[in-house]
Amino acid sequence: MDVGGSAVKLGMVSADGSRREERAIAVEPGRSAEQIFAHVAEVLAPLAAGPLGGVGVGLPGLLDREAGCVRHSPNLPWLEDAPVRDLLSEPLGLAPERVLLENDANVAALGEQWLGAARGMRHLLLLTLGTGIGGGLIFDGRLFIGEGLAGEVGHITVDPDGLHCGCGSRGCLETLASATAARRRAVERGLPREAPGDLELLTTRGRASAGPERELLEAVGYDLGRGLADVVDLLDVRTFVFGGGFSAALDVLEPGIRRALGDWSYGERLAGVQLIRATLGGSAGWIGAARLLLG
Repeated sequence: MDVGGSAVKLGMVSADGSRREERAIAVEPGRSAEQIFAHVAEVLAPLAAGPLGGVGVGLPGLLDREAGCVRHSPNLPWLEDAPVRDLLSEPLGLAPERVLLENDANVAALGEQWLGAARGMRHLLLLTLGTGIGGGLIFDGRLFIGEGLAGEVGHITVDPDGLHCGCGSRGCLETLASATAARRRAVERGLPREAPGDLELLTTRGRASAGPERELLEAVGYDLGRGLADVVDLLDVRTFVFGGGFSAALDVLEPGIRRALGDWSYGERLAGVQLIRATLGGSAGWIGAARLLLG
């Protein structure tokens, strides 16, 4: 399952990757974690049509994987310190170790690498371009989390004198190239003229012809590429997969991204860099969460 602010998306998938049932459960405002996960368990159990092998859970925020809970989730305060593992293992009749928790961007990366746009690729970074910028890192075919926080590409510092970020730092990549940042930058320039900050219209205009909309999106892409150049230099990752709503603008962002990679990265690697749009959409998270159970 993939837990979000408005819904919990869940599905059943077998070990060979053939997809089965899929559901979305609305997260009603004011309900507690206990109530929400009790409802999730009620919906999930009948889908199995037999014993469950386990449950993978994608969650936003900082996780305590050993304790089975979320320690900090700025956008979903109802999740903080909730015993997610216990709330699911008990009603589903699972041993606690068969309920695996992981960051939502990490499971999206696993989903795309297993059954999506990056199927079979060994090394990649998935970026989710939305309210912020999330990241999930795959090394040698496996999710890499380091001590638990690897892949937080949204908080690479691109402009040390830039805007303050919600993380407490300033000039982070997501203050310049997330959907939120692109919308703010568009409003500041009065673009598009009919509806400043409308990213869909901005992208359509930028794609159609040269002009201020394309210039802005290429500038956003350039800032995004500056952050990715650090990833290329440090890790030699050459495949980047873009998910989230703002990934729809990838074709217009790409010239700026590639120009920045050329300006800011080291070595003869740019011809091999792939910029790919994710294909699983809202299913990537729950599919990747299920993939956790295969090791």
